[in-house]
Amino acid sequence: MNQAIGKKFPDFEMTADDGQKVKLSAIAANFPLLLIFYRGYW
Repeated sequence: MNQAIGKKFPDFEMTADDGQKVKLSAIAANFPLLLIFYRGYW
């Protein structure tokens, strides 16, 4: 999925490191957000 700068990203839910579910919209509502996805092995 290609996203342009400033374009609204689709909302989704993910699991935080403490096991709780977090929605992207809940995080982005508080401050600017930079979202980076890494693909592959570390």
